[in-house]
Amino acid sequence: MLDWRTLALGAAAFSATFAGGWWLGLGKTNWSFVLPGAKASAPPSHSDWPEGAGLTQNELLRRSVVQRGKAYLRPSCNADARTMYVIAATNYAEVLMRTAGCHNFPKCPMGEGQLDRVWRANRSILDRPVVEAMAEVHAAGGLTDRDFRGDVARAVRVIAGADLRGGPLPQCEDSSKRSRTGWRVRIRR
Repeated sequence: MLDWRTLALGAAAFSATFAGGWWLGLGKTNWSFVLPGAKASAPPSHSDWPEGAGLTQNELLRRSVVQRGKAYLRPSCNADARTMYVIAATNYAEVLMRTAGCHNFPKCPMGEGQLDRVWRANRSILDRPVVEAMAEVHAAGGLTDRDFRGDVARAVRVIAGADLRGGPLPQCEDSSKRSRTGWRVRIRR
């Protein structure tokens, strides 16, 4: 049988739990556990990457840079991953340069600071995988400013947020040894 005291105790416990969660900030979209009076840490960097279409609405252009970046990091010995990455990165940098007002591609009189302002104003969360892929390629080394035509290297550095390090290219892998299943297939003749 239901007792009024049990019902009142349950309602009080629910209210206290709800009020405590509200006080701690549970359920907010940018939730972080911070006690009142304590200094809050910086919120996640999602505000740096706004929602929207991004620098370009061409998803194939973004995917091309990401895929060519992965291929550059683990190149096949019979493929020219460096050239393919340079082409994809140049195409993406061209969009930034034309957005910034450089209509004489691949030449651009703007400095990195001006290109960076245009990049920050137009990028979105959709461009983040491109930035991460380009930063990994730049960290791996093997590319210099001379690999890009005109002033494209400047735009590529702005997008990646890293300098071109130069040095040796990543070691290639023999495609006959690379296998997804671990099995090597040999055809008997």
